[in-house]
Amino acid sequence: MKTKLFALALALGAGSCASTALADDGRFYVGGFAGVNLGEEQSFSGANLAGAPRRIDAPQDDGALAGLVVGFVASEGDWGRLRFEAELASRKNDVEKLTLNGVQRRLIDGESQVTTQMVNVAYDTPRWGKLRGMIGAGVGAASFDYDIQYDVGGVPGAPAGAPIGPIINIPTSASGRLAYQAMIGGQYELSPSWELTAELRYLWGDDHKVERFNQTTGALDSVLDATYESSAVTIGVRHRF
Repeated sequence: MKTKLFALALALGAGSCASTALADDGRFYVGGFAGVNLGEEQSFSGANLAGAPRRIDAPQDDGALAGLVVGFVASEGDWGRLRFEAELASRKNDVEKLTLNGVQRRLIDGESQVTTQMVNVAYDTPRWGKLRGMIGAGVGAASFDYDIQYDVGGVPGAPAGAPIGPIINIPTSASGRLAYQAMIGGQYELSPSWELTAELRYLWGDDHKVERFNQTTGALDSVLDATYESSAVTIGVRHRF
């Protein structure tokens, strides 16, 4: 599904470029962006194979976000302009701490990475000098990769010699999930063909499953429901042809 969405957007952009290049230069563009993916509250919930509840909360530190876009200006006038684009982006965050059923556990390692392929539509306001405002939305597919390891018996601050273990791993990779995003920001015209962008982005994905393994026994402990939301601040550039 994600490949089809990305291919559709590329086809739209290429088709528009081919049909309008002679009549209206500057409708096709490429660009990139990077920024800070703000720390969010990541949660997993459900029960183990014996039916005992499992609730994991793993807030994240601020991380990194980078992406590329290919798009075209579908229409432009005194009212502003309408753009469509394909976007490929990746977000990565480290886990700050972890609690299991409300009790903080010793985090050994933890990170999450989310890769998205989106089709976006954006409205740009009329220009104020060299500035424009923008608002946009996107839909596409996301892949969620988790690499989290913690010690169930290792409570932070426990005295030396306190019981430890078992060690739990959450090494799940879930792909092909629907994802949505909203964007708001602005653009500054550096030249007739180059624009500087600044945007605030909010991404959320459909619920997905993660597997929780007991590394000590080598057995699957539980399959939990996961949710993902993130906010990001980015800057970038676009080049129009």
